[in-house]
Amino acid sequence: MTKREQFVTPVTCPQCALNGSATWEEHGDLETIIETVSRGFRIGPDGEIFCAECGVKAIKGKTLCRSELK
Repeated sequence: MTKREQFVTPVTCPQCALNGSATWEEHGDLETIIETVSRGFRIGPDGEIFCAECGVKAIKGKTLCRSELK
């Protein structure tokens, strides 16, 4: 059995500034699948990450603070 690579990226809700992370794992050739997300986020049926409270699509790869919200 080969060891699968795991990647962790920050995720943020652009509406309420909830910050967390998502863990991705490689499956097959150049395919990655979201394995887990932090509490407060959910994985949609299309593989996108959403804020569980707001329902807004999360931003991947950037951490926001509340003062940056519009």
